[in-house]
Amino acid sequence: MDNPLRQARIIRLTPYDTWPVPQVDNSAGFLIWPTLACLAISLAFMAVATALYWPVPELAFISDNTPVTWPSSAQLWTLVLLCLRLVVDRTLPVAMGVWLVLAMTALAFDEQFMLHEQWKYGCHVWLNACQHRWVTEVPILLIGVFGTLSVVVLQHRMPNTTAKAVLWSALFMGGLAICLDLTGWPRQMAPYEEGLEVIAEALFAGTLLGWTRPSGIQVHSP
Repeated sequence: MDNPLRQARIIRLTPYDTWPVPQVDNSAGFLIWPTLACLAISLAFMAVATALYWPVPELAFISDNTPVTWPSSAQLWTLVLLCLRLVVDRTLPVAMGVWLVLAMTALAFDEQFMLHEQWKYGCHVWLNACQHRWVTEVPILLIGVFGTLSVVVLQHRMPNTTAKAVLWSALFMGGLAICLDLTGWPRQMAPYEEGLEVIAEALFAGTLLGWTRPSGIQVHSP
């Protein structure tokens, strides 16, 4: 014969068995539309600049006082803030976030104050070694090396293949800009180096904006 106390215990506990069980979801995600939006805005800006400077559109790109330099500088400062935000909401580890903040800040200062150009054309006054061309190109070479290393490390934290593809696309466009800066080849593309930088920055901004934080606790029924 069944124990009445045991039956009562089963009856009392059974309703609790159907309650939803909270589970922690630590997976991050990625949205592509911020990347598309960043690219569209940057391309629209450059298209307007090209139209206004027609029939010599390269004049909108080749000088540091022309329209296309403005979105480049603005996007770099935006990237500084985005990296800070990703550290605050714990999407990025502190060490990686601080590195990216410092790197983007350095690039923003360089863009605004033409620091690597000043080194390239003025370091021979301070150093005899600057008679060698590779010495005058050290800053831009360092940008390429540290940029590549940063992407290699960062891509391991990307939530999916799409995010990695956007990140590597940003590096590819930045690499093209660096090659144009160093070689001036192909000659027809050389005046548009600044435009490649703007596209690379837009892609990287899209990577960070589309990177969604882990959603935390979700409730699932057993």
